[in-house]
Amino acid sequence: MLLTTRAAVVFGLGISVSATAVALKRTEGKSWPTSLMYGGATFGAVVVFANSVIA
Repeated sequence: MLLTTRAAVVFGLGISVSATAVALKRTEGKSWPTSLMYGGATFGAVVVFANSVIA
């Protein structure tokens, strides 16, 4: 199987939380580059945390 269920869940959580983080930063009036950097950092943190919790 190309993608395991665990990987799909971790990736899905990371994407949804990082998209929410970008949207929240944009509503605070931050620029797109700042918001996207924050979203990328959030994605990395969520993926590491969710992967360790699920394991």
